Amino acid sequence: MDGNEVNIDILYVEDDEVDIQGMIREFKKVNSLLKIQVAKNGVQALDKLYGRNGEEKVIPKVILLDINMPQMNGIEFLKELRSNPEFGSIEVYILTGAYTTSDKMALRDLHVAGSIVKPIEYSDALNVFWSLLHGSNNH
Repeated sequence: MDGNEVNIDILYVEDDEVDIQGMIREFKKVNSLLKIQVAKNGVQALDKLYGRNGEEKVIPKVILLDINMPQMNGIEFLKELRSNPEFGSIEVYILTGAYTTSDKMALRDLHVAGSIVKPIEYSDALNVFWSLLHGSNNH
């Protein structure tokens, strides 16, 4: 890691502002010290991961990824992410309102840690991430 990288807990890739604000509010209730950054689409998320186009380079523990977004959808983003070994250890959770068979097939070989169906049950999502971020024994 060079001096221009920032370690964060969660990179939240989501285009819906209501979902963004709701999820961040719930995460902060559980742990006000969580470091969360938001990207509005896959392109912006990649810019953050690579530290390009004026974005600060981030190294997340977890990516929370919406499937249906403008510019670059979640599946396109995930294919790009998984093509770079540098990002191979990042846990990715999919968020979707419609988890279709074609989505499942497209995601099959992209090493997704889990999925959360919208509308989000915040308590379920928080339990998953709390276990991941802090180890299942510290729960």
